Amino acid sequence: MGPHLSPSTAARPRLRHDVRPELTGWTVYDTTNGQTVCLDGVALIDLGFEEADGLARILNWQEREIQRAARRLVLAAAPRGPALPTTPRVREAAHARP
Repeated sequence: MGPHLSPSTAARPRLRHDVRPELTGWTVYDTTNGQTVCLDGVALIDLGFEEADGLARILNWQEREIQRAARRLVLAAAPRGPALPTTPRVREAAHARP
């Protein structure tokens, strides 16, 4: 049997928070801008790996939950029924019907 190959980085969903090693420990950072994450004014730096990884997992879970809730709200507010025609001729014909 060949070695197990993990999926490529491109195939995995991009998570917003990740950890990176520093000289004195691990830092939790925001992958969208590279900035260190701060919670209640405290920078998440100089942490042990387990603590940093756990915090990044919690932050990513929270981010996914926020996205799911927003998606549900958008879908609930979306109009039901057929979409309106987009071309001028079709729109005119649809409005001309009695």
